[in-house]
Amino acid sequence: MFAVLGPISFRLITYFEGVSNKIGYDYAEHAVIEGKPRLQWIGDDLQEVTIDLLFHVSYCNPEAELAKLRIAGSMHTALPLVYGSGHYVGMFVVKSIKSTTRQTTGSGALVAITARVTLLEYAGLGGLLGAIISVVNNAARASGAGSNTQRGGASASPSGDPSSVSSSSVVRQ
Repeated sequence: MFAVLGPISFRLITYFEGVSNKIGYDYAEHAVIEGKPRLQWIGDDLQEVTIDLLFHVSYCNPEAELAKLRIAGSMHTALPLVYGSGHYVGMFVVKSIKSTTRQTTGSGALVAITARVTLLEYAGLGGLLGAIISVVNNAARASGAGSNTQRGGASASPSGDPSSVSSSSVVRQ
């Protein structure tokens, strides 16, 4: 398993095609007389994570997998994103889903679909709590302590079973 977004699992070998992260910083630009504008840092932008996926009938039901993503998006709910290593990334909402049909049968049944899912960091209470948990877990890993402790605020089990993510870790907007 590559990652878990709430109850949705992304498998490394079969589904995962790539991931990109976008972190930005926001600046205000102030005009000055007879000179170049000055910049003032306002704050950090929300993190964006984009995951490229491939669903094929040889290992899944493409329509069902795409439906899971659409349901997660339509819930308008922040979900914990946890990598397979146990690293808790934070709370994220589904910002967009772009799917492309790659192959169908003669009757139009889906054979292969690619999907690009863009997640946007949720920086509410769940995001703050997750950031604190992530810092504590990363510090414990760096020091070699806590080898028997549970990793991640939204806790994915060592087996990566997404059903182990507690419902209390879901934050409604």
